Amino acid sequence: MNSLSVTNEQFSDILNLYYGSYFPLKHFNDEKNFKNILLKKKVNNKFFPLPIFFGINKKKYFKIKNKKIIKLFFENKYIAAIKIKNFFNIKKKIFGRKLFGLNYKKHPYYLKFSKENYIFLDFEYIKINKKNLRHKYFVPPSIFKKKLKKVSTLAGFHTRNVPHTAHQWVHKFMIKKYSKILIQPLIGQYKKGEYLDSTIIKANLLAIQMYDKKALYVPYFSYPRYGGPLESALHALVRKNYGCTHFWVGRDHAGYKKYFSKYSSQSFCFKNQNKLGIKIIVQKEPYYCHGCKKIVNKKCLKNLCKRSLKIVISGTKVRNYLRKNKDIPEIIMNKKISKILNKNSIINSLKK
Repeated sequence: MNSLSVTNEQFSDILNLYYGSYFPLKHFNDEKNFKNILLKKKVNNKFFPLPIFFGINKKKYFKIKNKKIIKLFFENKYIAAIKIKNFFNIKKKIFGRKLFGLNYKKHPYYLKFSKENYIFLDFEYIKINKKNLRHKYFVPPSIFKKKLKKVSTLAGFHTRNVPHTAHQWVHKFMIKKYSKILIQPLIGQYKKGEYLDSTIIKANLLAIQMYDKKALYVPYFSYPRYGGPLESALHALVRKNYGCTHFWVGRDHAGYKKYFSKYSSQSFCFKNQNKLGIKIIVQKEPYYCHGCKKIVNKKCLKNLCKRSLKIVISGTKVRNYLRKNKDIPEIIMNKKISKILNKNSIINSLKK
């Protein structure tokens, strides 16, 4: 019996599929489901926004291409034995266009996807080693939902950043409207320029301590695809499976540079909220107004403030301060959070 080592991303998908985070999807896509999701956004006649696949590179393929039974390992630990049904290919340019648009060839996740997926596997599990099917950053939805017996409304907040003041405005906005909020940061960063996972966790836990037990925390062990509207819809489904009744979708949720138009993720998720089975919170982007001396997201309090007084707050701006070893202004980030950050809080090379 041959063995195959799975990547961090593949292991996170195994966990999310097996424990129901990606429901209604229960298994990695076979060729038919891959195409149905890519072209119709459906799996077994239910809405599902983007493919979840198991691909391997050319070297791994030639190692196992004549094998039927394979053992899967993650970090040298045995996790499962699988029976390979077949190998299949997908036209990568169609995948790229559907997820990222016409300029897909320069998109960081498309480049990663093309490099790592020479061919795809359709397989079934023969045996699963549940003892090793766990991760320090993964909590199954069924375990987390045991905490929610007395929570009538739970609003989910997704982030791959450390919280700045605009994020905290969103947190407080939701705390006022819903029983509790779930701050669930994405853990599994790989791209140069993103925050370290440990930094994301520490900073978000600091923010939660400021909310007087109104905020819950559980990590979302996955990885960013920078897939804009389609990935945002996946994030909404995940939060539904974790017990959320509502979900905040931001200005450029799951976006990357100029690949997606402003509010396109929000519009797509709101349009499909009945299919998703979770209410989408639709609000304008918060910003700091020097005239009002506070964070606002609609008209300024006096309605007289000039455009020049408005300061856009973003994770990119925070990272620029860190790279230059400059102090982050308190209008951009709470000092309790900014003091734990420095330029070493950011990934400085591409993770393999």
